[in-house]
Amino acid sequence: MRRNVLILAGLAVVAGGSGYPYIVLAQENPEAGVSKQGSEEQPKPQPIPFSHKRHSQFFPDCLACHKMAGNGWTMSYPPESKCMTCHATISVESPAISRLAAYYEEHKAVPWVKIYSLPEEVFFSHKTHFVKAKVTCSTCHGPVAERDVVPKERSAWMEFCVDCHKERKAPANCRSCHNR
Repeated sequence: MRRNVLILAGLAVVAGGSGYPYIVLAQENPEAGVSKQGSEEQPKPQPIPFSHKRHSQFFPDCLACHKMAGNGWTMSYPPESKCMTCHATISVESPAISRLAAYYEEHKAVPWVKIYSLPEEVFFSHKTHFVKAKVTCSTCHGPVAERDVVPKERSAWMEFCVDCHKERKAPANCRSCHNR
């Protein structure tokens, strides 16, 4: 008998001493004898520290900074020019803002470290989920607007996606998300 159990492993696990609690999810497949750990991994170091919590008071909508590609498959990082709109005069003495300004002046993108990724065989459209199905960003990414440091709050396990699809009465067959 194949059992997949989604376990809520903790509601207030602290991310590597950062002082910011986040939810940890774990999936267990007893037949395989493997336990996949969700977001208890440490937040990935970024080239410039960035607080979504601080910035969300000015940009409460994720799409104000993260633009959806025309086809909706990907979301972008904000262009350095957007950041420099404010940071040309705000916190200019900060070492982090100095690094941001250097990227901007050199016409280089900040090499942000991607937090979430999906396997190649998974089709995922932000446009379909966000625009058509009205799924909020926090459904998959957690309460990012409340975070100074963003960890991977939820892993993109098939069970998480299938449960959400079933709950919303969306297609949950293999071909809805997989190309293999």
